[in-house]
Amino acid sequence: MDALAIALRIVHILAGVLWVGGTALFFLYIEPTINKLGPDAEKFMDELINRRKAPIYFVTISTLTVLAGVVLYWRDFGGINTSPHGLALGLGGLAAIIAWLGGNLLIPQTLGKLSAIAAEMKAAGGPPSGELMARMHAVQERLRLIGTIDLVLLVIAVVAMASARYLG
Repeated sequence: MDALAIALRIVHILAGVLWVGGTALFFLYIEPTINKLGPDAEKFMDELINRRKAPIYFVTISTLTVLAGVVLYWRDFGGINTSPHGLALGLGGLAAIIAWLGGNLLIPQTLGKLSAIAAEMKAAGGPPSGELMARMHAVQERLRLIGTIDLVLLVIAVVAMASARYLG
């Protein structure tokens, strides 16, 4: 019995489920709701990001998923494996690593821009200017695009890894 492999596999699968599920929840339900609420979403965003530390949650679970996956792949194959099984795991891993980069570099940066624009709107008092609204919508669209790409990459990773053992 390889206790390290079992532990890594449990961490990889559990953290991966939490990462993909959280990403789907955020980009299919929470993000559109935030956009719909506009400036009224400020309290919710503050709670989600600053008090509940959602970015730390995503950084932690995504990093655990990727690190455990890389170690498992390396232990199994010792490098790139060109068998159908190895390629499926490798391509799924590559999709997850790209999603990890996007999620941990681009999304926090974009959320920071949204918060800054919301603070400008609040400081201006009264209804936001057309220029501020245009900036807000542009940043929201960027977040939606990054989130959609991340979610698609994570679905590719899940499908590749779930089907890899049946490919050869």
